[in-house]
Amino acid sequence: MPVLGALLGVLFGGIASFFVEYLTKKVVVVGLAVAGCALALVALMLVFNNVVSPLVGQMFSTQYGQFLGLAFPPIAGTCMTGIAATWGACALYKLKVQSIKMSASS
Repeated sequence: MPVLGALLGVLFGGIASFFVEYLTKKVVVVGLAVAGCALALVALMLVFNNVVSPLVGQMFSTQYGQFLGLAFPPIAGTCMTGIAATWGACALYKLKVQSIKMSASS
């Protein structure tokens, strides 16, 4: 009986350690993906606000630029970043769905 108990303990311990290792890797990969997306969002917003905003500000100082200012408010950089992030999230979701479909069909 002690040998059977030891055998079961080793088997279940191995299975449990496998699942813990698998889930830990999965959590780390998801965490890195989220951090990467957040970093890309921040970088994109900084580029829009530091590059595009001054150019638009100079353009708005003219009479024609003031008319264009109605279409591009000062918060346009943040809005464009949000739109780009949404499209990026949709693309990542489509890739995830495709990978699930491909792994299910194997």
